[in-house]
Amino acid sequence: MKTTLLFALLFITTISFGQIPKLYIQLVSHNEPADNLQYNLNYSIAKANMLTMAAMVNTYNVKWNVQTSDGFVLGALVDQAATSTNIFKTLANAPYVDNIQIDPRYKNMNGRNIADQWYLLDSLGANPSHSLGGCIYSSTDIANHPLDWEEYRVPIIGNIYGNSWQCDLITGAGSYPPHDNDYNNFGCFKPKSEADFTTHDPSKNLWCIGVGCAPVLTDTTNEQEIIDLILGQVDSIQTGKWPADKFYVMRIMTNQSDYGSAFFTKLQNVLDGLAGVPYSELQWATIGESFAAFQAWQTTSSDFSQWGCGETMTGIIEPEKEEDFTIYPNPSSGVYSFKFADNESHSIVIADISGKIVLEQDINSNQSISIENNQKGMYFVNVDKQDSKILIKE
Repeated sequence: MKTTLLFALLFITTISFGQIPKLYIQLVSHNEPADNLQYNLNYSIAKANMLTMAAMVNTYNVKWNVQTSDGFVLGALVDQAATSTNIFKTLANAPYVDNIQIDPRYKNMNGRNIADQWYLLDSLGANPSHSLGGCIYSSTDIANHPLDWEEYRVPIIGNIYGNSWQCDLITGAGSYPPHDNDYNNFGCFKPKSEADFTTHDPSKNLWCIGVGCAPVLTDTTNEQEIIDLILGQVDSIQTGKWPADKFYVMRIMTNQSDYGSAFFTKLQNVLDGLAGVPYSELQWATIGESFAAFQAWQTTSSDFSQWGCGETMTGIIEPEKEEDFTIYPNPSSGVYSFKFADNESHSIVIADISGKIVLEQDINSNQSISIENNQKGMYFVNVDKQDSKILIKE
């Protein structure tokens, strides 16, 4: 009976919305001011690595968002003066232009803000976007992790160059771990307020695009886990575990400081592992292209989409949310404590990224569980068959 209901749901939603949705996927990189890429040697090494990355992106027809702080841009200014070219101009022209989007970041030096960063990128021929390259939407530690998106509802005036820059889209930053204050779910919506970020308010002027269950690829990552995670997401969409009336977009995060031979080998393995997925099920797209696809998906201008990372369908009815719960510490070596807002006993199920259940039991608030004997990586925890979150085992 359950299988019949599932296929009935899939049939109905397919008729209603034309077809089963696909998963849009982005490859995203960023650098930090502390990388000191303004210095000649650092810039030269980074430039060579970015060209290697661009060649790989082009070969696999992958879409890549380059989110950059101003150290790399300052290095490019010196390069431009000496050679009449620079890495950003190269990436923004043929043969790379169709596969790469360049985003300014708000993390800059010497008083430069994101409008100043956009101005410098534009002067270098980068054709920079009006997307915020990484944002923190919620924070309990304002001093160390300030909110950095609400101010972008209005035009930003450059502190140094006096130019005006208007943000169109906020997203990210986005990966587990170490981020715990990104919008790590799927979808596109207009955040209502700082206090009520996830409520869609069509009267607002700023869109947020989620990052899905965004993994981070480093030079030491187990790349097979990333392949399995993404294939599992595609399967959840195609088999109706996730509803057909949602818009799904996620990303693979990378740190520019990791780029080198070991990283590129792992990235190639990931791209090879995903190469066989049909275009109708998995499509590479830049952040801008993902948002354009969302706009094409809309039937009215007020439509939006949200879906929880790791959430699943139950029969033909989407699950109602239980009271909030927290898990700590997360990441951990395998021991986690659960705190439930209602202080009642709850049923939990923990599964790996392939869907295999590794633990199932009833627990009370502040009780601990252990998956110490399981492999490192990402796990999904489901509470009362409704509310889901992610565990990271280090």
